[in-house]
Amino acid sequence: VIIALAVWTFRQSNILPILHVTVEGEFNHVDKAVLVDAVKPHTRGSFLSIDVAKISEAGEALPWIRQVQVRRVWPDSLHLVVEEQIPVARWKNTSLMNKEGQTFSSSNKKVLVQLATLDGPEASQAMMTKRYLAMRKVLKQHDLEIKTLVMDNRRAWNMALTNGIHVVLGREESEQRFNRFLRVYSDGLQHYQTQISEMDMRYPNGLSVIWKPGQTPDFNGTV
Repeated sequence: VIIALAVWTFRQSNILPILHVTVEGEFNHVDKAVLVDAVKPHTRGSFLSIDVAKISEAGEALPWIRQVQVRRVWPDSLHLVVEEQIPVARWKNTSLMNKEGQTFSSSNKKVLVQLATLDGPEASQAMMTKRYLAMRKVLKQHDLEIKTLVMDNRRAWNMALTNGIHVVLGREESEQRFNRFLRVYSDGLQHYQTQISEMDMRYPNGLSVIWKPGQTPDFNGTV
């Protein structure tokens, strides 16, 4: 993590000119020089008349920048506090998502590979992100991670885990089915995780298990 502080000065003849601008933030993905170039034209003016909204907009238009807060510091300075985006997932393999479900772009392939992929109807990003984060927290307690989480146009859910198991939750009572999956998995099916291809939870009082091709586990059918 790099804590960066940038300062530049101006000489202007107008009343109460802005003479100093400082930039503060943790820069992991943002090029500080690019940020400075983007906002610098909007920092020329007087202390009272400077348009701080335009400064914020110029900075926030750059990739990986979530927010730029601009503070006037009497009598001749501006202080910019920059907050980078923190990605929690990918959206349809085309963009990244923060914890609020807001999307942003990145060409960093290393970051893309490390994140789960979410896919759903348009305008469902915020709702899906909220549920993904809740599911991820619970799954971590069972040493499980989501690889993909999908909600189709019928609002039916399914997920693929990094251990290779595909879990079908369906549309009705999907949260209850998710909890049931965790219960039966931890009660015994985790011992067969390398042999399981799919677990279908769309049964009123049970589930079905599809084994990987060629697998014949010693399983009695109850958990």
